[in-house]
Amino acid sequence: MRDQAERADALLHGPVRRWGRLDVWWRSICALLAWGSLLALLGPAAAQVTGDLNTNSGNTNSTVGSNNPTSNETTNYNGAGSSPFSQPVPTAAAPTVMGGGGNDSCLIPIQQAFQISIFGKADGKMIQDPECNRRKDSRLLGTPQDTGGLGLQVSGISLMCGNPAIFKAMALASTPCPVYSIAAGKLMMGRDAYITMRSQPFIYVVGYADDQTFWDEFLLMGEELPDVEVNQNTGPSLSERFRRNTGAGGSDDAESKPSGGNDSGAD
Repeated sequence: MRDQAERADALLHGPVRRWGRLDVWWRSICALLAWGSLLALLGPAAAQVTGDLNTNSGNTNSTVGSNNPTSNETTNYNGAGSSPFSQPVPTAAAPTVMGGGGNDSCLIPIQQAFQISIFGKADGKMIQDPECNRRKDSRLLGTPQDTGGLGLQVSGISLMCGNPAIFKAMALASTPCPVYSIAAGKLMMGRDAYITMRSQPFIYVVGYADDQTFWDEFLLMGEELPDVEVNQNTGPSLSERFRRNTGAGGSDDAESKPSGGNDSGAD
């Protein structure tokens, strides 16, 4: 019975045991081949090392060339935005307004611009100069017609008198600005113009509300005007004294001759 059991076990497990032995042998052979290959690779490297590794050979002049070309370049960056990775600062430029200024223009150009970070605004326009327009219009009205004007000198003066400073200067120079009285039906000049101004200063006096104290004193507001003596001089006026008569009679020339000639004849 025992022999039969051993035979049966040998039949069943015999091949497995043989394969196990072969596997062990195969692993051993692979390990030996790996170690042999490693020793074959390390053998030549170890054979080239001679002498003491801590010994200095004294060769301090050895150099190693990389065969790379060497060049020196200098790059100068000028202005905003010229250098790499930079951005120019945004700037709002005021526009150029054409047509303004000049000797024969009353237009004043105005330009403005501002910049805040990335937001900016630029604007331009033209405005009228009222005093310049007044002077040009007055010149056109007062210039004689033969020189290209309208020949209306009184109208030109009246236009200039629309400026309070000019109206005051004319009054102080005893040449008041023309004032028309519809009641009298005529243009008031001289003393009559001052009297008309006294009657309704807010209408006839330019700038009365802004300088009321001066005009009240100048026009004697609230007071009676003193009587003015009429000049009774019947002699020639100042203009007549310097006027030369060129008539046929030549009486003025005869009167102006000295009488020294008669005295010389008597002698």
